[in-house]
Formats: sequence, structure tokens, C-alpha cells
Amino acid sequence: MAHLKQNNYKELYCKDCNGSPSIDAMMREVLQRLGDIDVEYEIRLDQVEHSCADQELKSHIKKKITAAHYERREPYVELLTTLRQRQHRLSFAQ
Repeated sequence: MAHLKQNNYKELYCKDCNGSPSIDAMMREVLQRLGDIDVEYEIRLDQVEHSCADQELKSHIKKKITAAHYERREPYVELLTTLRQRQHRLSFAQ
């Protein structure tokens, strides 16, 4: 599983500023990263569920994992929204 650098989404955004990869390619890359993040999240939840900890501790850990998951995903979701808006504007400009 790929480990993503914190704020790596900024690198993706800058690539588009230079006109390098197409918006479609960037969207695919962002979606792939979101998929990786989601898979890692599910694995962590599964590990907690199958641990020997009591239910109260498991619940607390799951809440922490879920909060971290949303925090980690948010920049990519925002970038994807920006790319979709840009793609939409470009489709009307042509």
C-alpha cells in the first residue's frame, strides 16, 4: 500500500498550474489516492475490531481512526472538487 506524504495534494495541484497532466489524469490520480486512503482506513478498523481490547477501548480507537481518516481525505476531496469545477468550466468554454 502506498504511503502518502502529508500535503502531497499540493504537488498535484501545482502540476496542473504548469499545464502538465490533463485534468482527467489528475482526477484519476486523486481518486486513486483517495482509494488508497480508504483501504488503509478499512484495514485499521478491521485490526482494531479483531484486537483483544475491550469494547469501550475499541470504540474510542475507532473514533480516533475515523477522525484521522476524514482529516487525511479532506484535502484530496477539495482538490477533486476543484478539478471537477475546472473540467466543467472547460467543457463550456469549448
